[in-house]
Amino acid sequence: MNVGRRFLTIAYCAFAALVGCNANATAPVAPIVTGRALPTPTPTATAPGSVGLAPSALSLLGVGAAFAQTVTATQTNNSGNFTFSTAPAGTANSCSGIAAESAGTGAGAFTITPQAVGHCTFTVTGQNGMTATLTVDVTNSTVGGQ
Repeated sequence: MNVGRRFLTIAYCAFAALVGCNANATAPVAPIVTGRALPTPTPTATAPGSVGLAPSALSLLGVGAAFAQTVTATQTNNSGNFTFSTAPAGTANSCSGIAAESAGTGAGAFTITPQAVGHCTFTVTGQNGMTATLTVDVTNSTVGGQ
């Protein structure tokens, strides 16, 4: 019996030497592998940047569709969704009755058609409330000063 006890003592000491001989130590824990892949983080969308206009000001030299010009609105991370607005008719810088905006061909392309001589501004709004101002001046030029 003494031999059996001695064997267990030696075996215990050998095991204790492998894991460290500290009375307060805990046995090392192996990581648990479940075979499941870790989830891929979802990329965060970049917020739309400032609105750009090309050109940002128009000088239209006559009235009517023949004098219309195209303006292109751009915004980082915006596929072409823009709105045009102007001050109410009869107030300063209103385009009402001076120039009209309509969607052109292509994303962000708009046609500005002069309707009467005057000065006005459109506010172009993109995503996240970002805006830019389009200044429009309509004159009626005549050839030969007549």
